[in-house]
Amino acid sequence: MPIIGIIRIMPMDVIYIASNNLFELDKAVVSFEATNEVKSILMLMADKERYDSNEVSSVLIKTSKPLIGGVFPELIFKGERKASGTILIPLKFKINTQLFNLNESTDYCFEQLANIKMDSLDSSSSLFVFADALNSNKDSFIEILFNYFGINPTYIGGGAGSLSFKPFQCIIDNHGMHSDAAVIGWVNKSVALGVAHGWQSISEPCKVTKANSNVIETINWKPAFEVYKEIVEKHSGKTFTNDNFFDIAKSYPLGITKIDAEMVVRDPFMVSNNSLYVVDVIKEGEYVNILHGDIDSLLNGALKARQIAFSKLEDSMNEKSIFCIDCISRVLFMQDSFNKELEVFGDGVEVNGILSIGEIANSEDSYLEIYNKTIVVGIW
Repeated sequence: MPIIGIIRIMPMDVIYIASNNLFELDKAVVSFEATNEVKSILMLMADKERYDSNEVSSVLIKTSKPLIGGVFPELIFKGERKASGTILIPLKFKINTQLFNLNESTDYCFEQLANIKMDSLDSSSSLFVFADALNSNKDSFIEILFNYFGINPTYIGGGAGSLSFKPFQCIIDNHGMHSDAAVIGWVNKSVALGVAHGWQSISEPCKVTKANSNVIETINWKPAFEVYKEIVEKHSGKTFTNDNFFDIAKSYPLGITKIDAEMVVRDPFMVSNNSLYVVDVIKEGEYVNILHGDIDSLLNGALKARQIAFSKLEDSMNEKSIFCIDCISRVLFMQDSFNKELEVFGDGVEVNGILSIGEIANSEDSYLEIYNKTIVVGIW
């Protein structure tokens, strides 16, 4: 009989549970339920060797405390990448939670929000948001959240799912795991937020003249890939072939220009019929730049995100612990050098978080966005 490792649980510790260890997961949840200081829980699960919904539901039924989270390509626990397992983050504040079916209508979502009766005008409020990254309605849902809550809250969250890009139950709340869903947690508390990426423009702004959801058909009234190809090949000295698009494109994302805010990055992952396919929605009429970066520029981006968050610290916040939402595509780009990025974050602090498929945040006082290839740092 295998020996089950014993995890010593302190009341407010962030806990990592190895994959397929339902006993320790149950033990951690029960411990948090019995701790008065714990008011809510973030539950973050890695895609590899993940629990199924029935297993999770049998554990979550044991807590009455608000719990939200999701399944992500990888996790960050105390400054280290974790390809499997589950992280439980206890919160000292109560979050008001709501689960949404992303396949329902806009009116349904607004009704759900109205039922929560939150004070969205409070400038010190924050909103945790986790959404199924593969659902085509998630961008509309993000717009609905912004239209309802406005610019006052700080938004922080990420896209859940798998690098297999196959749909599954990837959103977590007190009732278990859900597909085609999003979950939010609102709290009347500030979060110090930093958003940055480190990619630099190598082109003039180009107008997206025809687009449909995440497919860019034309740029400057020309086939989108022809415009992209000409700029990238000239800068990189490389030539696109039938089988190397992603190898080159991962170093050349698109950037949507925003006034007084960090440029919103879009990640091209495929070309078909001279159209560019990107990970998240891009709108017709927007202006994009071709971006480029290297390890040093991305590390500078990580440092910038950290510095912005720390510049917004309040006395009540824990400056020794940060929550990081980092894009999994940065890992794919940086490979072994990604450990250097974690070192940048971890200078004197504990780092926990997720490697997501899209990062959800509002940079400075700007519109709520879904980013790609970007870092979001939160401190509370």
